[in-house]
Amino acid sequence: MANFQIDHFVFGANTLSEGSNTIKKILDEDLGEINTHETMGTHNRVISLGSSYLEIIAPDPQNKNANNNTWFNLSDKIYREKFLKIPKLISFVISSDDLSSSIFFEKEFFVSRNKYKWFFKKPNFEYLNKNNFTNTNLFPSLIKWQTVSPLDEMKKSSYIFESLEIILNKNHKLLYDFLLSLNLKEKINFNFNDNLNDELLSLKLALKSSINGKYILIS
Repeated sequence: MANFQIDHFVFGANTLSEGSNTIKKILDEDLGEINTHETMGTHNRVISLGSSYLEIIAPDPQNKNANNNTWFNLSDKIYREKFLKIPKLISFVISSDDLSSSIFFEKEFFVSRNKYKWFFKKPNFEYLNKNNFTNTNLFPSLIKWQTVSPLDEMKKSSYIFESLEIILNKNHKLLYDFLLSLNLKEKINFNFNDNLNDELLSLKLALKSSINGKYILIS
């Protein structure tokens, strides 16, 4: 049986500086160094949240040879104009030791950066759109690490993951059913609101301070 768990959360922005500054203000902490994904045309910064981590990611303006089909739709100007008017939590990634074929995902592809290697599966946007699931980044991606995850070597935040709230409407029930099927141990709260259009559906990440017990929200 495959072992599924949340690997990391994805905070998207039009520029990495804009996204990084937003998270720095929320956490009141510095982030890790900048990493680049040359074939995907993105760059990021990360910080550990205990058992998972937060990734701040944006298109890399210095990369002129990137794959146009990058992760999290960040190469799509229409997506950025529609969903990334301000930096926000746009997706999350689930790790697994089994990336069996699924109608929900595209074929896996291999990625490497420095000493880290992994297989990655993006959501099948075509299938999701056919099923009225237009805010496709709400559907998680899958990752299978071929090396040890970089989590233990990341800069550590004083905040740790507490829960993830997913605000959905009826078009997104298949996400609810899919996540339940994975038997994730992490606390996920589903909030259905059929009065919201797809552009207003969102993720809310609750973190708890390991120092004073204070809670903060990233959305």
